[in-house]
Amino acid sequence: MMVHFDYYPKDRPRIRALENQLKSAKKRAGAGELGETEFHVDGNDGYLYMYGSDPDRLYPVTAPILKSSKLMTDAEITKHYGSRTETFT
Repeated sequence: MMVHFDYYPKDRPRIRALENQLKSAKKRAGAGELGETEFHVDGNDGYLYMYGSDPDRLYPVTAPILKSSKLMTDAEITKHYGSRTETFT
């Protein structure tokens, strides 16, 4: 699962706190793991990558945390099902 979001460099500490919340929730649920977060240097695009065997199990664990973060207000989420994807905000 990939989450594309807008950020400003001053938001990085809040993004790190969000990453920690996501890691804890996924670990408790046994629903996958958080990959490396990507920040584009030439803009304010950020990407959270989350891995698990089933995106339909991973999303319900992470959705409440993502929805509670003002940083993720207009985020775009892409679930990957092998070669098929589903994208939504």
